[in-house]
Amino acid sequence: MAQELKPSTFYTVYGEPQLDESKRDALVYLYQPIIGSVALSVYFTLKSDIDLEGVSTSLMHADLLSAIDTGLMHFLKARDHLEGIGLLETYQKEDPDLGMQLLYALRAPLTPEKFFQDPLMAYLLMDKIGKRRYERLAERFKPKMIEKTSAKNITKRFREVYRLDEQAFASHSEILEQTQEDFTEKSDFDWSLFSQQLRRFNLILTIEEREKLQTFQTLYGLNELDLAEYVAKASAGEKNGLNFNYLRQLMNKEKRPTVVAEDPTSKLVPTEKSVSTETNFSPQETEIIAQSKKIAPVTFLRAIKREKGGFETNTEVRLLEELIGRNLLPKSVINIIINYILVIQNQAVINANYLNAIANDWAQKKITTPEEAINHVRENNQKLVRKPQASRPSYQKRGTGRKEALPEHIKQPPKETKLSPEKEAELNRKLAAYLNKEGDD
Repeated sequence: MAQELKPSTFYTVYGEPQLDESKRDALVYLYQPIIGSVALSVYFTLKSDIDLEGVSTSLMHADLLSAIDTGLMHFLKARDHLEGIGLLETYQKEDPDLGMQLLYALRAPLTPEKFFQDPLMAYLLMDKIGKRRYERLAERFKPKMIEKTSAKNITKRFREVYRLDEQAFASHSEILEQTQEDFTEKSDFDWSLFSQQLRRFNLILTIEEREKLQTFQTLYGLNELDLAEYVAKASAGEKNGLNFNYLRQLMNKEKRPTVVAEDPTSKLVPTEKSVSTETNFSPQETEIIAQSKKIAPVTFLRAIKREKGGFETNTEVRLLEELIGRNLLPKSVINIIINYILVIQNQAVINANYLNAIANDWAQKKITTPEEAINHVRENNQKLVRKPQASRPSYQKRGTGRKEALPEHIKQPPKETKLSPEKEAELNRKLAAYLNKEGDD
């Protein structure tokens, strides 16, 4: 942080004022063993500062420290833990009268179901509490399913209960779309145009479906018209909404998805920073940096596999889909991770544990541009790959926290013969040329 935080520093908190019971349970039983009791106390105290409109008044850190009954250094360590796990975002601004001010954006935790579906989060919990207690918690939060052996589903569908006047609905589309945009994270993808295209097929998406489609759009780099066509095909004949498995199959059949010129950004995903002119990158690296910002991760993956004489697997595509869905890294940084694993480390395929370990490390270190990613690899290659036991969470730069050891299967990817500098440069040159061609198509 540019300036030293003091108890007299003012802060403002943004976020949802209330948590439902399942997310509160997730914080207490699942997150607390990972982040610690002080960090949990900080989260709940900041949450209590938020009024019903989703923002707090301007408060001093001295009041916060008094409420959680801890010192400044312990607070900073706890705040780092919240940031690293994705529960808090911190912003700094300057006020001409008050000096430095901090803005805290609280993020909702994963539900228990989503938590256990995330292999990295599940591992972090098991590493902290042990296998036996982990299994008890998993059993506690396991969804309780209805015994359907002798039961028949007689649930009525939407159109069986409610009458929808299509003409009346269409006549109010403008105000409905404006309201929808007001509650949607901003993106270069034109969701209004996309919604107009869906009306051609009489399709209405749920909020959950739209959130999933945001991940698909980023992953495949589809434009509004193409995505609408895919959604229409995947919805044909479906009574229970959009069939995402079929949608995924349709998209994976495409050899070369449409390239979106800009990197979609949102309030939840770190945006691309303005990049100062760098002179320490090779021409091939400069080209890859430029293309990483323009090309969708699936296209980037396919380009590398093509130059290496291989092909992308369905598992690799799903791994990228899950990573994008976490909203922790911009797609350009994800592309650099792909390049790092497949080109620099010369792995034949992307390993799930290794991908998650790198992504988690880079997210905690707040790497948000491909330039930062490449410089980080150069500076920390020994720590990250050859001596992973020396890799530390970002909060240890301030002298706090303990060393986190990764398990053996995450420390190192499967053994491969590392490329020589000459072969790596040649592959980068070919890859840059191929990506440049992809971006021009």
